[in-house]
Amino acid sequence: MIPMGVGGLEASAGGAGGSGGATSGPCAGATCLTELFQTCVPEGGCSVQGGASPSASFNNACYANGVTVLNEGGYNGPNTTRKLVVGRNGIVCYRIEMSISANASAVNYVVLDARGDEVATGSSLDKAGSVAITCKGGTLTPILAACLETVGDTSRCDPGSCP
Repeated sequence: MIPMGVGGLEASAGGAGGSGGATSGPCAGATCLTELFQTCVPEGGCSVQGGASPSASFNNACYANGVTVLNEGGYNGPNTTRKLVVGRNGIVCYRIEMSISANASAVNYVVLDARGDEVATGSSLDKAGSVAITCKGGTLTPILAACLETVGDTSRCDPGSCP
């Protein structure tokens, strides 16, 4: 598990864009996300452990560069929730909380910074992967849902526990 500390702004080489924000890619136009996500980009080899029950699932992945990703899902009747907690060297960088409707026709997102303050909210626009996101104090911006899938494919990780 990732402790509930507060992270700094350590940028990763080869990260998700420069400090001025990206002008292209899945997060284009939502610079509040680009700046937040680039502090903890998972890189290098990884290990993953996970588990599931009829009403919940989790996996915890650890990467060579010190980034840890906890992915939790819950099922309550017709609704599904998902929480992603990303940290570096034991300190939380950001969280993404998702609620998914019964028929997966709508996904609502809340993006929180290391302190738990809301950075952005969003809702899916269509099944093709478009999301309408609003950075706090900003305007509604369409982005690709891939922008909010910040951790990549853990199927390439070796089975094992995180240190």
